[in-house]
Amino acid sequence: MNGGAAISYDSGLMSCSLMRIARCRRLVSALVCALVLVAAAGVGGCSDSGADSASPAPTARSTASSPTASSSAASSTATAPSTPAAGSSGQASAEASESGTPSQVPSLSAEEQASRDAALATPEPSRPVGMDEQSPAGAAATASYFLNLFPYAFATGDLTTWKEMSEDDCIFCNSVIDDVDALHNSGGWSDMWTQEVFILSYGADPADPNRLVVTLHLTAPEHVAHRGRPSEAFTVDAQDVTIKIQLYWHGDRWIVEEGEIIEGGEGR
Repeated sequence: MNGGAAISYDSGLMSCSLMRIARCRRLVSALVCALVLVAAAGVGGCSDSGADSASPAPTARSTASSPTASSSAASSTATAPSTPAAGSSGQASAEASESGTPSQVPSLSAEEQASRDAALATPEPSRPVGMDEQSPAGAAATASYFLNLFPYAFATGDLTTWKEMSEDDCIFCNSVIDDVDALHNSGGWSDMWTQEVFILSYGADPADPNRLVVTLHLTAPEHVAHRGRPSEAFTVDAQDVTIKIQLYWHGDRWIVEEGEIIEGGEGR
């Protein structure tokens, strides 16, 4: 068994620079050997890296205590202040002011409306086979699917499944929720992009087999997002990052407890 230093949750960026990550409680401790996933773990559109990199096993955290976190760091691309969002038709909507006089929201150009319509029509990713199994492979499939919800959420504004899979006090999860809401409440959206998620390894908690940490490698291309009205288009940088996702088995499914971006992390 290999020992190692505890991993603290540091601020960083995920696949899109829109996301804010806050410094929070320690996520995991390296107490056991990581088991590198083989081809059987490469499910749901993910492939195994074949790397021998180690993922530390988590320590059980107290459910009675709340996480301690400083305010989250702003991303390199800030979202615009919240303004009324126009409907999918792109027609201007009115919002009553305190004086009772409605203010008009600028409508989108034909090109912008086509881009927004295409984003809002993005289908939700398909759930991988075995995702609901109480096994390391099931946890790995869940972690991979969770990350693949990220571009879908920014394109459509739909956070239903993301929230269902997130623990209420997961800072990593809630930072995405805040950024998606800020973007779409401003009348914005993100053009859909295709990312790749590779499962690297997992580590189990020796004190509680219901908790695992999955290490994944994510790559995403440069893409365009839009914010505010009038709409302002901006470019989101390409991403190539290693991410750890901590999950807990809740009777019939895996729930994400926390996440961590590893600066200069292991590659695939």
